Amino acid sequence: MKPLLLLAVWLGCLGLLPTASAAPATPTGPLTCVVCGKPITGKYFTLHETNTICAECEQLPSRCAVCKLPVKDGFIKTEDGRFICKTDAPNVVLTEEEGRKLFALARTELRDLSEGAIDLRSPQINVAMLFNLDFTDKRANTNAAGAMHRLGFSLSRPIGESFAHNVVLLSAQPRAQTLSTCAHELGHLWLTENLKPERTLDPDTREALCELFAYKLAVRRNDTNETARIKANPYTKGVILAALEFNAREGVPGVVQWVRTGTAATLPPATGLTASDAPDAKPAGPVELRPPPPPATKLELRSLSRTAKRTTAFINGERFEPGMELSMLIDGKRRRVRLEEVQTSSVTITVDGEKQTLRLGEK
Repeated sequence: MKPLLLLAVWLGCLGLLPTASAAPATPTGPLTCVVCGKPITGKYFTLHETNTICAECEQLPSRCAVCKLPVKDGFIKTEDGRFICKTDAPNVVLTEEEGRKLFALARTELRDLSEGAIDLRSPQINVAMLFNLDFTDKRANTNAAGAMHRLGFSLSRPIGESFAHNVVLLSAQPRAQTLSTCAHELGHLWLTENLKPERTLDPDTREALCELFAYKLAVRRNDTNETARIKANPYTKGVILAALEFNAREGVPGVVQWVRTGTAATLPPATGLTASDAPDAKPAGPVELRPPPPPATKLELRSLSRTAKRTTAFINGERFEPGMELSMLIDGKRRRVRLEEVQTSSVTITVDGEKQTLRLGEK
């Protein structure tokens, strides 16, 4: 291969291309290198279409394990040789203690949003941090460079009628992503405790249910970066979208019931998927294309749940507590819906500030 062609291929793999090839948006002011902070006067490169890198910094041999930018100064280096740039360094999890705190936080929030349904009965739970990246996802079936590395894993060992649970989290990952990993791994432990011993789930369905827990936690925390990442992640081969649709239709109680009492190995297939919903998912065979379900034209109160501590209403598949406000798509428009009061069989809400009453069973 000719040297110039080899260089072009190499830069393309890194996502770094000269401006003549990448054609980024025309800069509106003086260019500054995001790595060294110096003004750029000659040739420059771009990463993710927005980060400008001078030619000198582009030649740096090391890249940040989080953002893939070259690292120059102020970085940290993990025990297994990963570099974390000075921008990402303050936002990654580096200690086992913080990993345990994030797992406890994920457990508490999943328990709260599910009214206690998503929690672990077994008291023995050990959370550890992995500081060496010398493992890859077995589902990737390769140890070659670029193989998808797992962000965590879990293992449960039966002890009498209980389990000893173990969770391992990969170090030096962003906190928000580590929190999602905690929710995902807790999902595996919860499935172990709640699935009937004789029931076997399809592997992608099992992973999608765990990703659903991570997604619900990200929604609760209004973390749109994580919700977008989870939906686009090809790890479940697109089954996460079926899990999200099932949750939207049945709510958390329906998901819990399906796991505990169901017999199917897979979730009902999503009916509203298009190629843009899961751009990285590659179906193995022909896919039946169906028209998407019609968008919701109004709000419906689908269930009310009361405990000694709180009252929960499920409106169009979303969980509300008094005072909670969510952005919802109604009749093609994004509106702010807030739960104001709960009565015996109805609720009072405001939609963009205007009061409405929703009653159980009313279509």
